This record gives sequence, C-alpha cells and structure tokens, in this order.
Amino acid sequence: MINTFVVIFLTVIILKTLWDITLDIMNLRYSTNPNAKIPDVLKDKLSQEDFEKAKKYLKDRVLFGVVRKLTSLIVDLIFLLKVFPYLEKVLSDKGSTIFQAILFFAIYELIDYLVGLPFSIYSIFVIEQKHGFNTTTPKTFLKDQLLGIILTVAIGVPVVAIATLLLVKFQIWWWQLSILFIALMLFFMIIQPLFIAPLFYKFTELDDEELKKKLRVVLDKSGVKVPNIFKMDASKRTKKQNAYLTGIGKSRRLVIFDTILSYNHDEVLSVVAHELGHHVKRHIPKLLVINSLLVAFILCITNILYKFILNTGVFGLTQPYTTFIYAYTFIISIMFFLEPIVNYLSRKMEYEADEYSARLLGTSEPLISSLKRLVKENLSNPNPHPLYKIWHYNHPAPEERIRRLEELRVQNG
Repeated sequence: MINTFVVIFLTVIILKTLWDITLDIMNLRYSTNPNAKIPDVLKDKLSQEDFEKAKKYLKDRVLFGVVRKLTSLIVDLIFLLKVFPYLEKVLSDKGSTIFQAILFFAIYELIDYLVGLPFSIYSIFVIEQKHGFNTTTPKTFLKDQLLGIILTVAIGVPVVAIATLLLVKFQIWWWQLSILFIALMLFFMIIQPLFIAPLFYKFTELDDEELKKKLRVVLDKSGVKVPNIFKMDASKRTKKQNAYLTGIGKSRRLVIFDTILSYNHDEVLSVVAHELGHHVKRHIPKLLVINSLLVAFILCITNILYKFILNTGVFGLTQPYTTFIYAYTFIISIMFFLEPIVNYLSRKMEYEADEYSARLLGTSEPLISSLKRLVKENLSNPNPHPLYKIWHYNHPAPEERIRRLEELRVQNG
C-alpha cells in the first residue's frame, strides 16, 4: 500500500507539470501556425507586423516557461525524494520543533530562491528586454530582490512558527490553519497598498487635474468611496499599462500606471470604470469567500492525507512540518486539475465588470479601444488555444471581451 501511494504521489506531481507544459505547447502551435489570422475585431488596430511580433514574444515566453517548469519539477522531485528527509534528520536535534521548522523552511526557501534567480534575471533582462518592455535597471532589480527577501523573512517566520504550533498541538488542525490564512489574506488587503507596494513603487498624486476631475465624477457616479487617486511609477520597471483599485476601507486607493497616461481620457476612464465594476458587483468579497472556502477545503483534505503519511511512515517522515509539506504538495497538484472551474467564475466576473464600465460611461467604445491598444502594445496573444483559455485564463481573451462589448453596443442602439 505504501509503495502504491508513493507511485501515485509522484505520478500526480509529474503529470501536473507535463500537462501544464502540454497546454503551453498546444497554445504555441495553435497561435503561431501559418493559418493563424488576426481576429476580425482586431484588424483595425493590429497590423501583420504587430501580429508577427506577438507570435515571437509568445514563442520566447513559452520556450522559456517550458525550461523553467521542467527545472522546477526536477528540483521538486529531488527535494521530495532526497533533500527533505535529509534535512529533517539533520535538524531533528536542533532545538524545539518550531525552531526546526523555521530552519527547514529557511533552507528550502533559500535553495528555491537561488534556483529561480537565474530564470528571473533571464526573463527580465533578456526576454522582456528583447521585446521592448523592460525598463528595470540592475540596481532596481537588486533592490527589489533584497526587499523581497526581507519581507519573506519578516512575514514568513511568524507564519511558520504559528502554523507549526498548530500542527504540534492539534491532530485536527485544518480549521485553525484556515482561519490563520484567511486572516492573512485580509491583513494583506489592508497593508499591501499602504506599506508593501510603496516599498517597490513611488506613489504620487495624479497631476493631470482634468483627468482627476473626470475620475472623481466617475467615482461619484459609481458610489464607490475612494479616498485617494495615485499615479504609480510603473515605467521604472516595465512599459506595460494598467490601472487598479486596491485596499479596503481607508486603505482603498485608485492607482494609475504612469504608462497608461498616454491613453486618451475616455480610455483611462473606461479602464477605471471596469475596476469599479468589480467593487459595485461585489466581486471582491465574493472572491474572498470563494478563496476562503477553497483554502479550508484544501487544508481539510491536506489534514486527512497528513495523518495518513504520519501514521504509515511513508517517505520515512517523523516531523509535522515535513509531513505537512508532502501532503500539501500532493493536494495542490491535484487542485491544479480543478483550476478551470475557478477561472470560469473569474472570467464571468470580468464580463460583468466590462458591462458595468460600458453602462457607467454610457458607451462601450472607450473600453473597446483601450482593449485593442492593450493587445497591440503588450503583444498579447490574439489567438489563444480554446483549451488553454479554459484552463489558464482568469480573464476572457481580449477578442472575446471586445465581441461582447460590441454586442452590448448593438443592443443599446
């Protein structure tokens, strides 16, 4: 029975990565084949030259992603079969179980970080640079890495300590751990815009007074209370465009990438109205509930598997922190095959936010125009594979959003 479980365990983890890579390759072949054409709704904005650039960008990202995922799989298997049991044995006499867990995850995160660092560097300074998106300097990159490490330690150590305490104290710990992680989600929703994001980006008051007035009119019309409107210096890291609404209560703020300020005011307003749609339609609390239930479900079945691994001695584990990571890794690998369900719900919300934007502004034209520009300027894939969209897209493909908005325009006359 134990050997059978080990085979199933490893098979699921390997199949998850192989299926993910298969989807990437299917998407690449489908999107770049000689018969692929520019969707009709994009032909007025997307030239053949733009189309070819998008295909080259996709090819580079997919090939890079395949190498990265295969490397990650190999590293994960080495950890699971060799490194984790060895670390558990070495750390078994190093103080309390909580201290051992902190050391265990510190060593794991350090090795994982060092393995992933060359991929991060290549992605930013080779692929993004090659296709004209990167504006990150080596100095900024180094600063981001150091800040990321400091935040990981500052947040990770107490979380690991509390989680390990729960594992040691209770046999049935999934609901306590669920409360911890749900509390963390809420905590980050509050502190991320106020304290974390400003460590990486500079936020200043929007200096375009005319645009600010128009934004205030849209905000008042929507009924969403937003204390602050900020411009973010995204151009220090990328040329890609975006805007978002973040935070809850007094921490809520509307953030405009400085890279999107080249868009006309109506286009910027349509993007902001889309973000407002998520709040008016209560997508944020809905997603919080969905994610909370998902976390509780994952931890519940992780708890069941955790007890099985610990009781049977499979993999030769004796400590709660190592047993947890094996059980959690297996369950998360299985949950990957349920991603299409969650993404379907997310895409549905995106359609609702698009419709809200069109109705709030009284026209869908600016959002259609901004979507077309985003496809062109971000070198988005205009022809994703249908199965790839179902599996990985938490937003509808741009051509699908545009078609839906055009239908709405026809309905409204």
